[in-house]
Amino acid sequence: MRLIIGGRHQGKLDYALSLGYTMADVATSLPTDKPILYGLQNLTRTNPDLTEADIPDCIVICDELGCGVVPLDPEERAWRERTGRLCCQLAKRASQVDRVFCGIATALKEDTPCTSG
Repeated sequence: MRLIIGGRHQGKLDYALSLGYTMADVATSLPTDKPILYGLQNLTRTNPDLTEADIPDCIVICDELGCGVVPLDPEERAWRERTGRLCCQLAKRASQVDRVFCGIATALKEDTPCTSG
């Protein structure tokens, strides 16, 4: 699995598509067998019981929600918390985690094979 995070409208989907995919490869709902799942934050809003086990082995794209003003509404705070915790679980499972900011991807985690010499 690969997790791509970043602020809204920062180029996450464009980055994923640059890896050799097209819009036909993008899903916005579950279940899916497509290689890209876009908008995880929307899925956690509509399905509060969503868990790591529900997410397929694919490229998962999610908006970062924790960098802004903390919402006053308790339900909004709970959604933000759920999404962040799920992203933490997915980041542990992912072989690669990228953060996209201003259209530039930075690798936060890359599982590279160890070579001994």
